[in-house]
Amino acid sequence: MTRFLRRYMKRTIAILIAVMLAAQVPAVKELLARGAATLYVAAKYPGQTVKFEYFAYEPHFGDYIISYTSQKTDSLHLMLAPRTFPIFVKYDPWSQPMSD
Repeated sequence: MTRFLRRYMKRTIAILIAVMLAAQVPAVKELLARGAATLYVAAKYPGQTVKFEYFAYEPHFGDYIISYTSQKTDSLHLMLAPRTFPIFVKYDPWSQPMSD
């Protein structure tokens, strides 16, 4: 392995560790979750105009819930996981199949 690759790998690992440690701070965790949810909503529902409402950890479910209000339809409540790094949308009620 060349010296350049070793140095590059060390920097990459150091940056990943720094991001993971920073994600444990509640303000950074909320910022990451809001960013991930905003990207998800923009990609999944490009025609909808939604406005951020609130972000909270729900201990009953063990996940974070982020809510948006929409002018056309009801509110959108997304469930984000995992608890330590909430960037994955676990549940989206708008993408569920309709039942009769």
